[in-house]
Amino acid sequence: MNNCDIIKDLLPLYKENLLSEESVKFVEDHLKSCPKCKNLFTDEIEIKNENTKPLDFVEKRIKKETRFFTLAVVSFIGSILIFIISYLNMPRHIEYEKDLYKVYKSDDIYTVEFSDKVSRIDYTDTEDAIYLDAYTTKYDQIFNKNKQKKSLTFHKNDLKMVLYQNHESMPSMVIGHGEVRQTLLPRLVFGLYAWMSIIGFFVIAFAIFLQKKLRKKSLSLPIKTLLIGAPLSLFLAIIAVKGLNTATYYPTTDFKYIAFLSLGIYLFLIFLSIARDKRELLQNE
Repeated sequence: MNNCDIIKDLLPLYKENLLSEESVKFVEDHLKSCPKCKNLFTDEIEIKNENTKPLDFVEKRIKKETRFFTLAVVSFIGSILIFIISYLNMPRHIEYEKDLYKVYKSDDIYTVEFSDKVSRIDYTDTEDAIYLDAYTTKYDQIFNKNKQKKSLTFHKNDLKMVLYQNHESMPSMVIGHGEVRQTLLPRLVFGLYAWMSIIGFFVIAFAIFLQKKLRKKSLSLPIKTLLIGAPLSLFLAIIAVKGLNTATYYPTTDFKYIAFLSLGIYLFLIFLSIARDKRELLQNE
């Protein structure tokens, strides 16, 4: 066996830095004096680099796909958490019933004390009367059963007619006397938003279909999701928070949860579409 045969056997170990100092010196000295072995060593290095470049490219694509898929999962989990929070904290109005509240009078003070069913009290002060609205939440019903009773006090000199605002019937008289009028009506704005969002979804989807037919070129999945995902996310959020009956007496609270939930759903759809698009590009290469 000549030195060239020995070098061929040692080259793999040399490239991995597994040789002793004496063997390394022997290989390097031979490569300096033998063009044939040197070319063999150079060719192997180039082949290795050519083979690793596509692998590095694939690895980067896989990392990007994984990153966007992770963001999609995080957005999905965030949407579920927002839905749970909204379900637990949405105001649930309590219609008037016997023993819902009691009125106590002492000198110049009236005190209206509500039963332990009530978590919070809102009131609207109009020119003619004060309208009380009591409600609870699922969170209080489950986790805060020993809460203190809610109460309001009114001074006799400043007293107007006090009414309890029912959502499904006329208000009930709490303090005073006079004509009882219904002043609170449900807001129908979320029903309008739901219809607008679903109509917008179909209009945009039809526009994407026409674009594909006329230009013979389809938009990428992320772009499609970016366009139709917004109205779809808003519609799903409204239905998730309000159900099929979108009328609301608490528009500010409802809007807050609908906005956060629609954003979570929208981000989930976008990140999922990007991850899927990256996967298809990877499979086609």
